[in-house]
Amino acid sequence: MRVAVSSGRLGGHLAAGLRSAGHEVLCLVEREASGPDERRWDPAAGRIDNPGLSDVDAVANLFEADVWRRWTPEVRDEIRGSQVTGTLTIVSHLEPDGRCQRFANLSATSFYGDRGEEILDADSSVGAGWLAQATAAWEAAARHAPVSTVLLRTPIVLGVEGGAWERRRRGPLAGRFGAGRQWRTWIHVDDWVAATILLLEGRQEGPVVVAAPKPVRDADFVAALAVASGRRLGLPIPERVLRLQFGADLTREVLMASQRGEPRILPTELGFTYRYPDLADALAHLS
Repeated sequence: MRVAVSSGRLGGHLAAGLRSAGHEVLCLVEREASGPDERRWDPAAGRIDNPGLSDVDAVANLFEADVWRRWTPEVRDEIRGSQVTGTLTIVSHLEPDGRCQRFANLSATSFYGDRGEEILDADSSVGAGWLAQATAAWEAAARHAPVSTVLLRTPIVLGVEGGAWERRRRGPLAGRFGAGRQWRTWIHVDDWVAATILLLEGRQEGPVVVAAPKPVRDADFVAALAVASGRRLGLPIPERVLRLQFGADLTREVLMASQRGEPRILPTELGFTYRYPDLADALAHLS
């Protein structure tokens, strides 16, 4: 299978996994292509260089916006607009009768918003809050695709630079947030790649929670991280300090939000076997 993989933090990991599994990879890059395995695309302008996506069997759109900023009105517009426009760029290059008949689009468990103790899966409804609604708009753009489409609702991915993982692993965010009772959904990058390849090869449609089966409390997450890295447990970070650093909105909808995602489709319906179902083992592998 020849798979186009768009730019994004997870793109290199998925491309390497696909090649190891025997697939051919075409990388969509936001610069001049440097060889036959690359093709330039401009997600903001809606362009992919010829021949577009007409010569691939499947496409994985992993383009995402950086939410780790203060959410001014301009930043909100940029986050939502770039993710929707980038997705529609892919969608507009797909043909119902073309060679490419499989589309996987990145999404996030931020779709659920702050849900406390509620157990969340692919059938759970969209949550309240701006980020949840922006994620829903991201998914809605992907649903316009004229081919079989799966939505990759992704949590913290352990082992990927940038985002929540890197910020929790070192630096000022190493302590629990507030009382640390909020649920954290997570997955090891190797399991995310393997699950995404399974979904690209299969026929599952709609949203899938691409996460490990055992979410943990925030306090337990940072405690396990401290043990795995052989360092002292970071001091608790009061919510007011987070608000000063990141703003009230990101603090409320990301840092203090509780999302207890427990995937059902991957292990139960598709028979996916995790290499790292336990947080301690996942962190030990990455330390």
